[in-house]
Amino acid sequence: MLNIELRHLRYFVAVAEENSFTAAARRVHVAQQVLSTQIRQLEDAVGTQLLDRGPRGVTVTPAGKAFLTAARETLADLDRGVAAARNAARAVTGTLSVGISLAAGGYTRTMLLAAFERAYPQVDVRLVTFDLTQPACGLLDRGTDVALLRPPVAAAGIELRRLDEESRVFVLPAGHPLTFRDTLTLAEVAGQPWVAAGLATDGCDPAAWRDDWLVNPRPDGDTPLIGAVADTIEEWREHIVAGHGLSLCPVSAETYNARPGIVFVPGTDVPSTALCVAWRADEDRPVVRSFVDLVTSVAGHAQRDHGAVALA
Repeated sequence: MLNIELRHLRYFVAVAEENSFTAAARRVHVAQQVLSTQIRQLEDAVGTQLLDRGPRGVTVTPAGKAFLTAARETLADLDRGVAAARNAARAVTGTLSVGISLAAGGYTRTMLLAAFERAYPQVDVRLVTFDLTQPACGLLDRGTDVALLRPPVAAAGIELRRLDEESRVFVLPAGHPLTFRDTLTLAEVAGQPWVAAGLATDGCDPAAWRDDWLVNPRPDGDTPLIGAVADTIEEWREHIVAGHGLSLCPVSAETYNARPGIVFVPGTDVPSTALCVAWRADEDRPVVRSFVDLVTSVAGHAQRDHGAVALA
């Protein structure tokens, strides 16, 4: 089933009110051919003809009149929502300290931070970065107000909301025999040394985050062999290049962890990882709630757009 998007509603209302594709195209600033294609897609999605196209112009069918009322109400509700959001944004001020896990980089994180700063220009956003031994990103010692991180955060009093999910890939030193595989499984890397994250030092369960990236315990009972320990992302890269072990990273990290000496191989039976927004359960500042709600909404829209059928 084809998704109905807001532009379909705006285009339909314009044609219905102008009784002309030409005039409506000028009104919504698109080419007439594009407008006509979008209206036909809308009719396909609804499952009935909404407009009669005749030599004397365009008229709205009975079904179209019923749909027109609903379309106008939807657009009006959206306009009211936008106005309310803007008013709320003007009311939210202050400083927001955002913890950033260096293991949770990439486009999605950048997009979410940029969206918040556009929506809440009166908020002074301060970013604080955290490495592999601080999975809670400053929340436990109240060094930050909110965080964008990867779970698990094995500590009481922290709330998490999943924003995005992606697969993980194996990371190996160039020249390793397994780099020539198209994919790898955990069984195929059994007995290989791993580069592990250092134990957590920020109040979380010390080994929980490390074990998640070692996939420990494993279904087959295999115990990962630790060949090196890295507290920082840079240390992790150097250990990989030096051949001290293999590791895992999110598939998106291929873009910002790529460097000579590192090879990425997709994993076929490795659990996925998530990007989450995290905050303290006792946090009640409006600016924190606004951040959590906005990044959740933006991430949800991005996922729906990514999965939607492409429209002309």
